[in-house]
Amino acid sequence: MKVNKQRNIPRISIIILSLSLAFLLLVPLPADCYTEPVEEKTPLDDFQDHCVVTGYFTMKDAADESIIMKTARRIHVDDEYITGSNTHYIVERVEGNTAWARSLGDIDLSGPPDMLGVFQSGMLSPVLKADDPLTIAVYHSHGAESYVPSDGEESIPEGGGILDVGAAFVQALEQEGLEVNYSDATHVPHDAGAYNRSRRTVEELMGEDAEVFFDVHRDAVPAEEYKADGDMVQIQFVVGRQNQNVEVNREYAESLKNTTDELHPNLIKGIFMARGSYNQDITPLALLLEVGSHENTKEGAEESIALFAESVNYYFAGPGEEKVEGTADGTVGGTALRTVLWVVLIALLASGAYLIISTGSIEEARAKITHFFKREFAEFKGRRK
Repeated sequence: MKVNKQRNIPRISIIILSLSLAFLLLVPLPADCYTEPVEEKTPLDDFQDHCVVTGYFTMKDAADESIIMKTARRIHVDDEYITGSNTHYIVERVEGNTAWARSLGDIDLSGPPDMLGVFQSGMLSPVLKADDPLTIAVYHSHGAESYVPSDGEESIPEGGGILDVGAAFVQALEQEGLEVNYSDATHVPHDAGAYNRSRRTVEELMGEDAEVFFDVHRDAVPAEEYKADGDMVQIQFVVGRQNQNVEVNREYAESLKNTTDELHPNLIKGIFMARGSYNQDITPLALLLEVGSHENTKEGAEESIALFAESVNYYFAGPGEEKVEGTADGTVGGTALRTVLWVVLIALLASGAYLIISTGSIEEARAKITHFFKREFAEFKGRRK
């Protein structure tokens, strides 16, 4: 395990950060933002979503008023939620701390991903290669978060219980044979700038060749909201809707949930597609994890995150002795490899279709492609000389 505490950011990372910040500046802030924090886990969540509310939000089914889920993160109109049983909801209105959502029906997460949306999002090249060693990064945008039954406080500025959960995650991933870079930076205080500070950590970890990122948090709702079997707690995925990688993030979250459902049923509470980016605009294979709530035990959270590490390894490396041929522990395989291949295939097909439509004929498209490669190879030869 490589514990990251320095701030040596490569030049390419600075360029990526600058482009990402430029994208964020184009997204308007909500009009109903306040400035003063109300409680520790009120959702000071992002550049775009740093509003403060009292207590937590409850999402309800508009048809029968049943409770879908509760979260300390602010819920906005058009946010989406996929429950543990894969029922898909979209928020249509928000009244105070109650969000009313309409069911879009059940969805099947077991089929091949709909990578056409990935192409349309602009993500044309795969992030991972089948023969590359996989490096996973674990960090905490809100490193002060704690578990009251175990830590005595819900927030510890010098480092909360969430750091212990992150360390347990890292240990479990390494036991699975994966390479992990870990940052124990707390990024305090827990305010609107926390994601700005953790963004620098993400950039640094990217400079150390990390491809997959997990931002480990805990929620702030009643304990029963995340209660699973025994002391074990559930884990919720959060995908930011306001970033150019959202389709990739979503496909990734859905396929990882499906893998986890097969190995450890009921471990994943759901997928919350929330307003914000949560630094997922920097890289598409990034997820925010809510590991239980402040009223759950830290020990239960550690137990759950260790089980989730098994799913992560299965997802990227394949099923133990039956790994995809040509891969080994710590290399990309299984569901991740299939997803990447779908990205490449759909991108190629969509690019060809776009060229034919834009040029008006197959012959014109072929001519453009020929011209492109002649120019690129000419430049390449010039550089070689």
